[in-house]
Amino acid sequence: MIVYVDMILIENFIVNLFLLLITFKVLRYRYYKSIYLSAIIGSLYTLVLFYDNKVLVSIPFKIMVAILMIIISLKSINVLKTIKSVLSFIISSFILCGLTFSFSFLENYYSIFNSYSINNYSIKYLIIALMCFYIVSLRVADYIKDRAKVSNFIYDIEVSNEKKTIFIKGLLDTGNALTEPVTNLPCIIVEKDFLEEFSTKNSEEFTIPFKTIGEEGNLKGFKIKDVKIRGADMEWKIVDVVICKCKNKLSKENEFNALLSRGVI
Repeated sequence: MIVYVDMILIENFIVNLFLLLITFKVLRYRYYKSIYLSAIIGSLYTLVLFYDNKVLVSIPFKIMVAILMIIISLKSINVLKTIKSVLSFIISSFILCGLTFSFSFLENYYSIFNSYSINNYSIKYLIIALMCFYIVSLRVADYIKDRAKVSNFIYDIEVSNEKKTIFIKGLLDTGNALTEPVTNLPCIIVEKDFLEEFSTKNSEEFTIPFKTIGEEGNLKGFKIKDVKIRGADMEWKIVDVVICKCKNKLSKENEFNALLSRGVI
């Protein structure tokens, strides 16, 4: 019998990833992208079948591998969540095993007088294809859902002076309450590359102190009369704000180039 190790690893990776996703979806637990690493670990574990080692194939060791896979994947870990996840993972494995074994009866002859052997099992690839479809569909659905959530907090911003008008996208940061302490005006943080032609004299500048987790300091800002914002299905609204320059890139995907404090809205 010829065994292709690469095919075994790929097939088991798909099965493990499918079972992990089913487990966390059923329990409604959030998971890290390290779920793929967990699926790889589970796939590599199948290689122990090629070694005559009773310890590695024992039930306690299998449970330890399952616990490791769950711990690597979960975002928040505690004893109860780990136990529930491991039990759900094992139950899902048994259900899938039972279903695939049942499907094998469709293509292989079975007699109570002889031992049962699986000589033909082409339906296996259909099952794996369905798993792949589920995995891809789930990732696409999660991506669309995340993008939809973000888009609800994206606002159009128009900043104008005598020389130039710019249009940028701003993300409403509901946890951001940054205001200028003297005027109590809310602040909009904008990437500095967009504000090169919006110069101001030092006397017109504001200094806004800020404090975040692990960082604190001061931002330089200035006031512009013509600042408008517009959300989805909304009209343009003139806002009285202080514009602050930011040296860092605010979005890796360039979805937005400004941050709005909740006072702006």
